[in-house]
Amino acid sequence: MSGLDSLDALIGSSAVMQQVRTQIERFARSPVPILILGETGTGKELCAAAIAQLSGRHPFVPVNCATFPDGLAESELFGHERGAFTGAVRVHIGVVALADGGVLFLDELGELPPAMQAKLLRALESGEYRPVGSNKSMHSHFRILAATSGDLQQVIAGGKLRPDLLHRLGAVRIALPPLRQRLEDIPQLATRFLHLYLERAERGPHRITPEACAALMQHDWPGNVRQLRNIVEGAAAVAGGEDEVGLPHVLQFVGPRMAPREDGVPSLAQARRSAEQRAILNALGQVGGNRERAAKLLRISQATLYRKLGARAQRSA
Repeated sequence: MSGLDSLDALIGSSAVMQQVRTQIERFARSPVPILILGETGTGKELCAAAIAQLSGRHPFVPVNCATFPDGLAESELFGHERGAFTGAVRVHIGVVALADGGVLFLDELGELPPAMQAKLLRALESGEYRPVGSNKSMHSHFRILAATSGDLQQVIAGGKLRPDLLHRLGAVRIALPPLRQRLEDIPQLATRFLHLYLERAERGPHRITPEACAALMQHDWPGNVRQLRNIVEGAAAVAGGEDEVGLPHVLQFVGPRMAPREDGVPSLAQARRSAEQRAILNALGQVGGNRERAAKLLRISQATLYRKLGARAQRSA
């Protein structure tokens, strides 16, 4: 998990993330399947890993169904015997067997072919499965967690997810919020990702400035937390041996303007705040992040500039 561990990996103090943690703790020790919903990059595997670790079950076997080679989904799930098909030169142990006694996490469940969904359902119901090319049934007892990044109703309507499998897996659901719905968590996330970058890099900045955090909080984040991590690491690489990741480093990746939002027409107060933020970020960008010069350009005091940038970003940087 790249330096992140269990529930601590799900960073953020926002109300929506506190609710996610509460759900994880509530259901972790239950044997029931859980369906994890969320856009790409929201941390569904981290959520599953936290559930697995808190459950006390081992091992945790994460699999992305979208990565199964064409025609080999059954082999990947249930394994195969030597000579079962062309190219099967040795026995292959499937993930169902590997997860015996532990937790199997199937990400992008809707990418699993319908025929394999039916066989998976049978394995869940009976605890039995049969490797490809074998005439003997095997047993595996595991807890299953599944996830999908698409809109669940569209996945069902498009025939990508069998209703009977959904009924088996979806009684308990945990929905991970997109990053745009918890922008207040960005300073904390950015700081953690910078620290993780420093664990791997020989040198680099040790902090991220309030201005840089404010710029990150203006972005719409279609790639969610994964995209944020990539940008923080990119900005840290650009900063090189400097002490901090500043606004000029971040603006190379996100730009000074807020991306279009999808939640309708903003209120007048929201539009005013957005205009102020854009003006501040543009001014800071013109002067290389120098707060004193930016305040002069904007004809405001430095104290006002700090307040406009947001007390949360300043505290978390």
